[in-house]
Amino acid sequence: MKSFKLLASLTTLIAGIAFVFSACNDKGNVNGPNQINLDAAQFAVIDYGDVVNAVEDASPDKDMTFNGTMLSYGFASGDRGFGPGDPSFRGMPWFDRFNFGKHMGMIFRRLNLTDDQKTQVRELARTFQQNMKPLVAQFYQANKAIIDSANASRRQIMNDVKSGKITRADAATKITALNQATRGLIESNPASQSIKTAMCSERDNLFAGVKAILIGDQISKWNTWVSNIQNSCTP
Repeated sequence: MKSFKLLASLTTLIAGIAFVFSACNDKGNVNGPNQINLDAAQFAVIDYGDVVNAVEDASPDKDMTFNGTMLSYGFASGDRGFGPGDPSFRGMPWFDRFNFGKHMGMIFRRLNLTDDQKTQVRELARTFQQNMKPLVAQFYQANKAIIDSANASRRQIMNDVKSGKITRADAATKITALNQATRGLIESNPASQSIKTAMCSERDNLFAGVKAILIGDQISKWNTWVSNIQNSCTP
């Protein structure tokens, strides 16, 4: 009898441990119905400033380019992580300059979202990223001719180095000035400004959508976060 009771107690204990372990696993399952990966790239607020930073300067060794990862925008889909030091992004100027204070996962952790709110913020973020993707492509196309012209000038500068007209140090100085002038042309391009306005509108829609589903002190916490983050939409 004692052996039977001991066996029953052990069985109950093991079952309890298994339940707790299973619950912990479910909690960490970001693909579960009520779980979201708050470190996911879909919660990163990409804005006009980040897109401008995806224009990579020319040098004596390479042309000016637009970063392919930003152009494809594939990083913002799904639940893949997006954090400082991510090796898959390391060395990309736009990522190295990204202000992670704009990542909504930071504030969502503090809001103690309900299950319904988690579902809604995920959909709002997905919609934002889906709408940003074509705008990034439009920015690239709108400024492609400007970048191509700059690269033609860079090649001429390097031809002057090869012919002995100028030194490589002189070329580096000229290319730095060329980069600055090209960025000025991109910024003053009316198409760039129209795209910036559209990107800012998407950002505003995202933030308004999130605020609309919050309640109580969640709203004041959200307002504080929004007011403190970097905003390329303001002068």
